[in-house]
Amino acid sequence: MSETIIDYVKNEMRTFSEHPFHEVDSLVLSQFSYIHLGNLIAPPAAGVVRKPMTLQQLFRAECFAHYFADQLDAVKNRKLLAACAASPRFRDIGIAYFQQEFDETTEKQFCAMTFFIGADTAYLAFRGTDTTLVGWKEDFNMAFLTPVPSQEAALNYTLAVAKLVRGNLILGGHSKGGNLAVYAAMMSPARLQNRIISIYSHDGPGFRDNVFSSDGYLRISDRIHKTIPQSSLVGMLLEHPENYAIVESNAVGIIQHNPYSWVVHDGDFIRLTTLTSGADYLNRTLSDWLSGLANEQREQFVDALYSVIAATDLTSLTELRDNWQTEFPVLIEHMKNMDEPTRRILHETLRSLMHMAVKNLPAQTQKVPGNHLKSPRSKKRKRGTTDGQSKD
Repeated sequence: MSETIIDYVKNEMRTFSEHPFHEVDSLVLSQFSYIHLGNLIAPPAAGVVRKPMTLQQLFRAECFAHYFADQLDAVKNRKLLAACAASPRFRDIGIAYFQQEFDETTEKQFCAMTFFIGADTAYLAFRGTDTTLVGWKEDFNMAFLTPVPSQEAALNYTLAVAKLVRGNLILGGHSKGGNLAVYAAMMSPARLQNRIISIYSHDGPGFRDNVFSSDGYLRISDRIHKTIPQSSLVGMLLEHPENYAIVESNAVGIIQHNPYSWVVHDGDFIRLTTLTSGADYLNRTLSDWLSGLANEQREQFVDALYSVIAATDLTSLTELRDNWQTEFPVLIEHMKNMDEPTRRILHETLRSLMHMAVKNLPAQTQKVPGNHLKSPRSKKRKRGTTDGQSKD
């Protein structure tokens, strides 16, 4: 049976002074950030230095109903908290400055918290997309808008926390959280960037291509550690020139986006050299499709698609999952009755996607399974260290 990050936390007995912080630790804290802590930990405030709580102190049964409310992975998140509270590596990590923002009008879903690793390093964890439909809509908006509201919030959070803590900073997150970590790092002033020793993006989407020529991005690009599963879809969206490491997952398809499916062995991820042929085909198709759409077309398509889901009056994926038998007929009926301009946008955009899929199919069928072409960006990273450099 393959080991997961929960097994890693249970089995790793070494402290950070004995074994430096690395990518698996980052994924653990990135996933921990999905736990709701707003009832215990206050947000950053100018000039107010708050005493951190330890992960061990957070293990409170009376808080569990709030911690794990409305989560797709509530059971595993609870197991992760229990493992961290008992672990000699994680239990004494301090946590402070929990900030959460949600605004349906501006389509904003943001959450971040700060972990203290030893006396001189703080890890700023940015939560990825949660179960809210607004959170997913904000993800889609990244296809045509920079910055989206949560990216601006991530920068503001980084600036605020940097004034309250000393020493080195590490930024990281899973899914959208990884994108926010990179954005906050590249948009920070140069003086603050000098304190950022590593940025971790775990299957986080990329950016529009104009981002990568900016001075801010170029100053921190060598400190970005990106990890994706072998069938990555989310992490390969938009442009992503940074090197990435491909890790093994025990799930299939889009389910590999779940961090609990990533395989850990002997304290590190199991590394692979290529994406699966199916993922390569799908990513190439989506990339070609998006590049052929103007910003206005992307925005119109995203709004039209979201209007179909919004017709259900549901607010989260968990509600859609639990009520699919009654809500899917509503979706179908709304699609039948939508106005002609909206229907035309959906039809024409999806038709262009199908055209790209057919266009890329010959190259896909010519590949020999198990002998996939290696992306020039798929350079294998060795385990990161707390100074942001790879071990040679």
